[in-house]
Amino acid sequence: MKFLLAVTLFEGVDTNSLDGVSKLLNNAVTILLGFVGVLSVIFIIVGGIQYITSAGNSGGTEKAKKTITYAVGGLILALSTGAIIALINKLFFP
Repeated sequence: MKFLLAVTLFEGVDTNSLDGVSKLLNNAVTILLGFVGVLSVIFIIVGGIQYITSAGNSGGTEKAKKTITYAVGGLILALSTGAIIALINKLFFP
């Protein structure tokens, strides 16, 4: 499974110190951000296909636009969450 993920959850984690918790959280956030990125790209592609196949139907076009908007919004939220966690990590676990 390691060849599929760039980082595994317990890679480099020392369970005997508080620094290990920081590394564990960092690994978990990295893995989750990877999944969110892949899902966002999939939903952007789905929204694009919906937009193309709506053939000018206003209901289908609006649904496709909402799908793309929510996918991009979710990606931005996930990336900002990763940045906030990284900031907290640097402040409290130097």
